[in-house]
Amino acid sequence: MPLTSFDDLLDEQLADPQVAQLYEQECRRLDAAVAVSRAREQAHLTQEQLAERSGLSRNTIIRIERGSTSPSMKTLGRIAQAMGKQVHLSIS
Repeated sequence: MPLTSFDDLLDEQLADPQVAQLYEQECRRLDAAVAVSRAREQAHLTQEQLAERSGLSRNTIIRIERGSTSPSMKTLGRIAQAMGKQVHLSIS
């Protein structure tokens, strides 16, 4: 039996609209998680410090960085402002 590449398997699964929608949602959540985590580390802030500066709980910061929740644009704005940064949205 020939092996199927990951890309071929993914393409096959993404042909299902429900799977494609869930995949896109997960990608957006993980993109936000990575962006917040990297920005926080570049700002040399702990999760606790970022929480204090943004007015959010540490648990909220943790959930965002783990990809357990999808933050709203308002929440991302608060986080960015707490680090002296801005949120940029791209539609492509």
